[in-house]
Amino acid sequence: MDYKESIASLTEQLILTATVPSSKDASRIHQLQLTALRIFADPHPARTNPFDVNAQLAGLEEKFRVLNNEELADALQSRLRELSRKSDKWAPEVLSLLLQLSDQPATKSKIEDLALFKPDPLPVPLTWSEILADDPLDNRDGLWDEVDFAADGSDDDDDEDDILLDKPSTVDSPPDAESEERGSNFNADELTVPVVDAALHDILDAQFWRNERVEVAGGGQYSIHPPIYVSEAQAIREVIFMLLGLPTSIYNSNKDEIFSISSSYKIRHLSQTSTTHLLHRFTLLGNDLVMIRRWLKREETVPLMQTFQAALASRLGEVDSALSAQQAKMLASSVSFTSSLLSLFDEASHITGSMQQVAKILVRVDSSPKVQMPFRILELLYDATCANQSIGDTKGYKFMAKLFFDCFDTYLKPVRHWMENGALSRHAQSFFVNERREQVSPSSVWERQYHLIKDDDCNLYVPKFLHVGVKKIFTTGKSVNFLKSLRQETGNLKVESREEPAVDYESVCIKNNPSTLSPFSELFDKALDSWIASKHHSSSRILRQCLENQCGLGKSLDALENLYFFRNGTLSVNITRSIFDRMDRGMEAWNDGFLLTELFQNIFSALACVDIGCLAVRPSAGSYQDIQSKRRSMRILGSISLRYTLPWPVANIIKQESILIYQRIFVFLLQVKRAKHILERQRLLKSALPAPKNADGENHLVYSLRHRLLWFSNVLLTYLTEIVLFTATAEMRASMAAAEDVDEMIAAHEIYVSKLEKQCLIDKRLAPIQEAIISLLDLVILFSDAHAFYTGQKTLDFLNGSAVLSVRHKKVSSNRNRSSDQGSESSDDDKEAAPNNQVADVSYMTFNEMSYAGTLLKMHAKFAELLDFVIAGLLGVHRVGGESCWEILAESLGIGIRRQQKHTAMKR
Repeated sequence: MDYKESIASLTEQLILTATVPSSKDASRIHQLQLTALRIFADPHPARTNPFDVNAQLAGLEEKFRVLNNEELADALQSRLRELSRKSDKWAPEVLSLLLQLSDQPATKSKIEDLALFKPDPLPVPLTWSEILADDPLDNRDGLWDEVDFAADGSDDDDDEDDILLDKPSTVDSPPDAESEERGSNFNADELTVPVVDAALHDILDAQFWRNERVEVAGGGQYSIHPPIYVSEAQAIREVIFMLLGLPTSIYNSNKDEIFSISSSYKIRHLSQTSTTHLLHRFTLLGNDLVMIRRWLKREETVPLMQTFQAALASRLGEVDSALSAQQAKMLASSVSFTSSLLSLFDEASHITGSMQQVAKILVRVDSSPKVQMPFRILELLYDATCANQSIGDTKGYKFMAKLFFDCFDTYLKPVRHWMENGALSRHAQSFFVNERREQVSPSSVWERQYHLIKDDDCNLYVPKFLHVGVKKIFTTGKSVNFLKSLRQETGNLKVESREEPAVDYESVCIKNNPSTLSPFSELFDKALDSWIASKHHSSSRILRQCLENQCGLGKSLDALENLYFFRNGTLSVNITRSIFDRMDRGMEAWNDGFLLTELFQNIFSALACVDIGCLAVRPSAGSYQDIQSKRRSMRILGSISLRYTLPWPVANIIKQESILIYQRIFVFLLQVKRAKHILERQRLLKSALPAPKNADGENHLVYSLRHRLLWFSNVLLTYLTEIVLFTATAEMRASMAAAEDVDEMIAAHEIYVSKLEKQCLIDKRLAPIQEAIISLLDLVILFSDAHAFYTGQKTLDFLNGSAVLSVRHKKVSSNRNRSSDQGSESSDDDKEAAPNNQVADVSYMTFNEMSYAGTLLKMHAKFAELLDFVIAGLLGVHRVGGESCWEILAESLGIGIRRQQKHTAMKR
């Protein structure tokens, strides 16, 4: 099979493998094979665009990082960097093929799979032991024997050697007989120095660590057996070695490098008890240093932990240098030095005193959860600094303060990046802010995009000395991020912000406290507040200006106040009159969303603060279309749902929960205005029938009840608009103007809404009082219908239309049935006649079961009962720490009733 046939066969196999089974017909496969062969035969095929491949790889790496798969992204980056150093013209084609063959690499790729591509291990290099094992140097053939060339030499050579040995220092002087005799009788033993056993014993005594038998000259043996006595100078040197972490003889160390005293050694002039006690105290110092040395050997990936290790290693090097200086002082012969373990212990305790505190800190750090170790180190260093200052340990205070600020500077780097750029640093493992992975709607960006990290006990993942500044740090970063979302230039923040003050030992503890009288905690809090303020005020100020000037925060507040609180009296009258007239005419579509939306948009288009495109009215869920059965209660007005869409930046401040409170207040105001509208439009005329004997009494009851209901409606409306809404809104505007950041603005508005909910009596905890008020407002409708029935005015409701007609009241029959004549006349100038002059009997309450006076008396009793309950309830909740305005409302309602009762008594 030639080359072309092999290519054709492989191409056919590839097509059969890659195509769908349903499409494997012969003609299709043949066509694909011809197309592939033409491409293979092209001597100049189209090359892959390397820039597109690089862009796809860069996008894949970025996708890994977005999905928080940093390890896989770093692995891809390092291999691409390694590939770029190798020149291969087919690299773009190979990478493009791999990208096309990949299947969801962002979710299915695993870093563990890279272990499958590790190269084979290199062969073990050949060693001399293996060579000698294979071909030992046993000198079987005498290759390595020493050759005595003198034995085979001539006599002339011997004579020449003798001449060279006996050669005098001066060449020209002739040899004498004595020198010739000495040269001929030369003995090499004269050059050997005899060994003195005493000197060797002195050397062995000095080398006390040799606990073994040593052969000496003369064939004797010298043995050292426990106990081994050492001098104090030797013990001092051993102690210094131990403190430096070096192996010693009088101290043993286990696998964890923990030192313990060896019982084989004693100091000649000290007792065993005192020696053991003193050496044990040195052991405590050395083990603390050993723990620090072992802790420094850990591999840490968190920048704060690495900084702490570097700072600790630097200070441990200073301790080692001081200990070495003590050893050099002892060994220097020119300096008078008295060997003393006690003096060395004092010096060593002074040198390692701060490191002992560090060792205690490390013990507490190791007992903490691993995730809390970084900021736990900061907390313990901060506490140690404060403790050293409080007990007057100047050296320890300076040591711990400098170590704390070295670590705190690293901790501030992600904080600085967050406050300046509004983003999280890639290496901010110990930072207390985290970003949510799920998509967040623009109206909740401020609240939900970033959040503070908390542990299982809901404690902040932050050092305790930063708890005071966490809010400002968190708010500043969110402000910068919010400005980025608004497409603002954040570069001006660095220009306009104040110069960043230094937060280090010299600036905090020396410049600000030359007398060292101020507590370290106070000095640090002051410096930290100054550092945070240098970055907080500028971003917050710019964001507040942007919200006010560009996002229309003030206009949105004005719009909400006009729409929900009826601030504009003229427009509110037009709105309410139109709605109430539709209800009075019995229109089934009185709350139609499209009609009400058009009505609100037409009326509020006169206000510049209202964007009518964002205004809509929708009927709430509920069967309110049956107006004949629902209009008896003010709750029917709850079917009107007013919706005003705020810009998303403003919606982050005025939340949807607050809009629901606005809606409830809107409905409450509408109900009060409905009651007042009914009472003011009601005509109190004497009956056209012959006046009964008790007509004056009925008229008195009618006017009295109407006056009380009207007084209640006016007082309640005045309380809501003037005492509650106007006052609270003015306070809220002042608080938002004085707010330093967005969080304070949100808090001011939430406090405002919460206060309105309580003071407007729509809080769930005030539900009984609210129900009593609604019942009093429902009594207005009952009174109106009763008066209309007994005076000949009735409200009619038709399926195809409605009207209010004046009918002639007929005498009540014995079976208490009523009838009415067809025909009507206008009862008011702004009421229309019913279509086709149809008249129906649609009274909403049966009043023919008792007399008119009895009905009025029953209403009077119900009014008094409900009003007393409302007044008593308001005074009761006020006494238990409620709002002061509740007492004002209770007193206002009570005053009106007392005046009415006094007037009635005087008239009687």
